[in-house]
Amino acid sequence: MITLLLACADPVPVEATPATELVSIAVEPTDLTVVTGLEGADPIQFVAVGTNAKGEEQELGTVEWTVSNRSAGEIDEDGLFSPAAGNGGVTWVIARLDGVEGTSTLTVLFEDELNGEGLDTTPFETGTIAGEQEFWLYPEDGVSLPRNTPAIRFNWGNPGGATMYRLRFVSAVTDISVYTTATSWTADEDTWLNLASTNAGGDVTVRLTAATDAGLVGAPERTLNVNRMDGRGSILYWSTSAAGILEIPYGSTQPSDFMSQSSTGRCLGCHVVSRDSSKIAFTWDGGDGGVGLARVDDKSPLPGDQSRPANFKTWAPDGDMLITTYIGQYSLLDGDGNFLWDIPHTGQLTHPDWSPDGDLIVGVETAGHSADWTFSGGKLVLMDHLGNGIFSDTRVLYEAAAGYKCYYPTFSPDGVWIAFNVSTGDGYDDSDAQLWVVDRENKHGAIRLGAADMADGMTNSWVRWGPEPDDDIFWLAFSSKRSYGDVVSGSPQIWVSAFDPELAFDGQDPSYPAFWLPGQNSGQSNHIPVWIE
Repeated sequence: MITLLLACADPVPVEATPATELVSIAVEPTDLTVVTGLEGADPIQFVAVGTNAKGEEQELGTVEWTVSNRSAGEIDEDGLFSPAAGNGGVTWVIARLDGVEGTSTLTVLFEDELNGEGLDTTPFETGTIAGEQEFWLYPEDGVSLPRNTPAIRFNWGNPGGATMYRLRFVSAVTDISVYTTATSWTADEDTWLNLASTNAGGDVTVRLTAATDAGLVGAPERTLNVNRMDGRGSILYWSTSAAGILEIPYGSTQPSDFMSQSSTGRCLGCHVVSRDSSKIAFTWDGGDGGVGLARVDDKSPLPGDQSRPANFKTWAPDGDMLITTYIGQYSLLDGDGNFLWDIPHTGQLTHPDWSPDGDLIVGVETAGHSADWTFSGGKLVLMDHLGNGIFSDTRVLYEAAAGYKCYYPTFSPDGVWIAFNVSTGDGYDDSDAQLWVVDRENKHGAIRLGAADMADGMTNSWVRWGPEPDDDIFWLAFSSKRSYGDVVSGSPQIWVSAFDPELAFDGQDPSYPAFWLPGQNSGQSNHIPVWIE
């Protein structure tokens, strides 16, 4: 039996009847926005108003108060809400009584100004923007980041002799202004955590304004999307500068030596990791070198023959077999790296990749094979794994337009999509290399990843997938010689792009503009980003 309590002095319980039983609760105030800052904000008193079956309204004296998002603030047993200090958020304020529930939406908007140089900000407060120019350098408009991406560097040029800049981050829950005389800004850890965590699952509008002698100049707004989930695992990439493989755990800002010339005494390069992240295979001492095999956890070598030449490689999903290539021939090794047999197939093949379910090998059939990494022609072909290391012959999955070749194919973690490169060159360091994707049955046709590519001539190569996410967005890593603002130009670095498979199913470009992987040494040449759990 539900009882209504009148909100007055010494409320007296009123025995409910079918006509006076509580049927709904309204929480007031409704749809409220409050502003908070580093010091927090004044608390807000919420009340619950009950309505009975006769339509009569009464303020309820005793209800259970909760909030859906405690990062936006806390509420006490009397309905007094205290906004968070240091970040914003959207939350439902919920009142419950004997199975009946009411809610109100509360937006906590965090405002802050960062002016470490003590600049006079009057021009931005009193002036009007007289014109617009494109002077952004980084990031691109529409870039999407995993929630735990370290702070990125916002970078721009100097339009008309500007003397200072305002960088403003605006969303439903954020309004942060940064004032600086520099042409770049990287948030401190607390500020970036505020921006990223508060806006996870949404967009932030970034506004850039320059103060010049002629007045204010605005750059076109840019949108920054923060994914609601973290990026997982580590990225192992080959650095020619380090003559080996470096590792960046996602979210870290410091690479470590995974296996390189300094730690092994030998140069090692093209590498692949089993899908269970237990084993790694690589090539010793450059092209046509021997196959190196090791355990990922302790880097200890596997007992197989490490002098057998092998260029490109792929593990069976559980790491119990390995396919290698040498002069266009696929060979099968066991899980320790011992040679089993050459795989019969038509034509010369290179660039194999084993599907996550173990049923398919995607590779490249060449027309003229000067080396496993340089060739003419190049079409994507599939081989069925019939079990126990026995394979069907090849069948064509996709062939690019005349004058173009396909290469470096790789299965998505769910096995549905195959990302690959297309270019007109010989497949090695091609400046016109593009990123494409096709489904494993080619039902939807091949799609260029135009947003990730950014433009022609970027040498976008060696695309690889991140681990299967807990979200509907996948992640791709690749090397590119594009400019990273005013820091890097013309040297290969690792870049990351979001991938929306629902767009691919509709035949649309499923990629987002890419971002530079934080933590790399910008003075090195980095390639082959293998992403492991």
